[in-house]
Amino acid sequence: MALAGEVTATEGVAPAESFGRSAARVASRPAIDIIVRWGDCVIYAHELSPPRSFVVGEHDCDVTLPAEVLGAPRVPALLARWDGDVRLVVPKGARCLLGGQKKRMSAARCIERGIGQASSTMRDAAEVPLLPGQTATLFFQSVAIDLCFSSAAPRMARRPLFEKRVALTQLASFFAHAAVIGVLFFLVGPAELHEDYGLSAEQLYELQERLWRLEEKERELQRELDGYEWRARRNQRRNQASIAASQDAWMRALEEGSNRWSAQLAAEARDEGPSDEDRSLIGVLYDWPEPPAPPKPAPVAPVREARPTTVTMPADTRPIRGRGPQVRMGAVSVSGRLPPEVIQRIVRQNFGRFRLCYENGLRNNPNLQGRVAVRFVIGRDGAVSNVSNGGSDMPDVGVVLCVVRSFHSLSFPQPEGGIVSVVYPVMMSPGD
Repeated sequence: MALAGEVTATEGVAPAESFGRSAARVASRPAIDIIVRWGDCVIYAHELSPPRSFVVGEHDCDVTLPAEVLGAPRVPALLARWDGDVRLVVPKGARCLLGGQKKRMSAARCIERGIGQASSTMRDAAEVPLLPGQTATLFFQSVAIDLCFSSAAPRMARRPLFEKRVALTQLASFFAHAAVIGVLFFLVGPAELHEDYGLSAEQLYELQERLWRLEEKERELQRELDGYEWRARRNQRRNQASIAASQDAWMRALEEGSNRWSAQLAAEARDEGPSDEDRSLIGVLYDWPEPPAPPKPAPVAPVREARPTTVTMPADTRPIRGRGPQVRMGAVSVSGRLPPEVIQRIVRQNFGRFRLCYENGLRNNPNLQGRVAVRFVIGRDGAVSNVSNGGSDMPDVGVVLCVVRSFHSLSFPQPEGGIVSVVYPVMMSPGD
């Protein structure tokens, strides 16, 4: 099996000529230092003393490495015999640089030059003798194994856990400190305690210091809290001022539109001469008589539960006098226990706002006309909520949004049996 790796060996102490059986052995205790690197990161370091075989691979090995990197599940990188002979194993496909040489050699090249011999433990591999003083590095793709055959590091002799001299010194130091403390206690005496607090002067001073620090911290927190509250009030005042300004601008726009419309109607009335008709803003909007009151229903037995009812009022088909833009009521749908006439009367009082919205749209499109349907809910307290577009066909979105916003400020009497859902269409046309 071919190995996609490299083996590099360099010599530190012994020269290249020291390769051979006649080289002298190191008299001291031999050892082999092994370092396994993955790129520039060291993943294993150990000293083999006395030397022994070193195997890498995926099972039954000293260092676990993947077979994809080594080219085999198990590779013996170093072989050590009982007689002290240490051999470096160069697998097939690897390269070897030995003893000061600058060219890397494969396993076959090592055998050809006589540096190594065929391995008996691995097929197509070479065994190169590793002598004392030599160093070597094996590369398997991105994995490198550094080997150094040297003497074992000297080890310090263990000292006994307790020595007589050290024990006597520590005992003497203990008695000396005890004597000094006893003399100080005898000379100084106990500290005088405060009559009210039962503390010494030092303890009382330390307590006061702690209380002072706590008070300072509380003052700092209070200053930060006051700053937060001041900023919140400032922002609230700013928001209130902006909201009030926008409301004032909206009301001024409504008043200007109403005044302009009233002046226009007054001018038309003067041009047409005296008339019995009411040409004012209120007269135009409310020149029709109120619908007759519905007949009183016959007395019926009381019911336990008041269920809401759904009433649809027909559209207003009566002609509207005047040449200006026309605003009329469509078929109103009311679901709940609130008289539809009350809802109609309150909404009609705000037709001036709807007309102003429509006039703003006519400035851009003189032929603008259509229906604006508004869906809203009257709560138990008579307030309006959930105002939305109820299926308008008015082509100008700005007019629709303006009319929808006008319903937010409406207020109705409190319904009898819960909330009331209303769909109120408004018909708008440019007029004559």
